[in-house]
Amino acid sequence: RGKRMEVFGRRSARGVLGGSKEAQHNRGLGWEFQKHARSLLQEGRHTRIRNTTTTTRGRGVGQGARRLVTKMPVAVPRVPYRTPQEGNWQWVDLWNCLYRERILFLGQGVTEELGNQLVGTLLYLDSVSQKDLQMYINTCEGGQLVPSLALYDTMRHLKSDIVTVGFGGVMGMAAFLMCSGTKGKRLSLGHTRIMMHLPSGAARGSSTDMWNETRELLRIRGYMLKCLEQQTGKSQEQLLEDFSRNRYFTPESAQEYGIIDQVLRPRRKAGK
Repeated sequence: RGKRMEVFGRRSARGVLGGSKEAQHNRGLGWEFQKHARSLLQEGRHTRIRNTTTTTRGRGVGQGARRLVTKMPVAVPRVPYRTPQEGNWQWVDLWNCLYRERILFLGQGVTEELGNQLVGTLLYLDSVSQKDLQMYINTCEGGQLVPSLALYDTMRHLKSDIVTVGFGGVMGMAAFLMCSGTKGKRLSLGHTRIMMHLPSGAARGSSTDMWNETRELLRIRGYMLKCLEQQTGKSQEQLLEDFSRNRYFTPESAQEYGIIDQVLRPRRKAGK
């Protein structure tokens, strides 16, 4: 009889902790947390779930209970936006709202995926209107060479003027893109860290393959030197000498060199 009572107690404990299949009113411990977590996951938000096990000591029997620990989901913030045609207010993510205001952010190294997204956005916004497009740049990674050159060619192809604004760190190909904005509209904040250099690479394989890679690298260098010559007014010989290694600029020295046109300063309040 004692064994029967022990088996019956174990079954009852499982029903309370895990939820009974027959009874709809008993969903188990932590059911509300599980339902909330599933709803967050269905909405595409990131929820970190951690399983913990609690043991009870009594007659050598251990029972495990699963508990879900949820954290605040991290996602792109949404802001109210009023559509120009319909005049209705709707909630859109922050980046989409900035795109509609013709503002683009480059906050990481340019990859193929990011480059294609920016090229498509630039082409669409240019087809809608020829107002100025503003590109804010803050990346110390620079980016891949070919996607960055594709973005540069697209910027030069558009009818709209490109206003480039550098802040934080602008290095490598990011500095090249900042310099490629419309002349007179290349801006930088007062404490921006700017670094410019020419592309470099390494080659492996047979001597013929290494020569082909070297020749292609020299061709791309010549193309970038020609573009920088148009944007800065410096000769290609001087540019090659200055940018064969990493060269750092302050916003003032970059303006003097011709990489940017203006350094933005904080606005002074009236009477100060």
